[in-house]
Amino acid sequence: MQRPSPEQILAEIEFEERRKRRGRLKVFLGYAGGVGKSFQMLDEGRRRRDRGEDVLVCALQPAYPPEVQEILAKLEIVPLLQTGDTESIDVPAVIRRRPQVVLIDGLAYKNPPDNPHAHRWEDVEQLLEAGISVITSVNVQYLEKHQYEVERITGKRAACTIPMGFLDRSADEIVVV
Repeated sequence: MQRPSPEQILAEIEFEERRKRRGRLKVFLGYAGGVGKSFQMLDEGRRRRDRGEDVLVCALQPAYPPEVQEILAKLEIVPLLQTGDTESIDVPAVIRRRPQVVLIDGLAYKNPPDNPHAHRWEDVEQLLEAGISVITSVNVQYLEKHQYEVERITGKRAACTIPMGFLDRSADEIVVV
């Protein structure tokens, strides 16, 4: 086995240092809508808040059942930015607020054209780089790598996708729901 070069050792140390400063990403991955990933994500946020962590909700779906509404009532929510009929996360406001953890329901959304990022997953990257941990949810149909198979089975094509490279390099934990 060949010894690593000083450049390789330095690159590894720099990578680990960046990783320590970076927020952590936990993804609740569902096989389909309605399997409970939003409930599990929000319930984890509630449990973390109950343990003393600073938790902020940044993005929600339009409607939730009563049991999810009960959890939301106990969490702080930052309003989404409204651009026409499209909503996006107020990333600068979240970074100014500096919570320990943010909850983002619906990782695969597109942002409005005037947003600095085209996709919500890019907003998540910025939050992680700012040292804020993210807990999010997404269905498998939105993963670029599996889009063809899901379309073949369901006959439906997802309008937005998340590159697998994003999850490969960013996700610290993926929970299949």
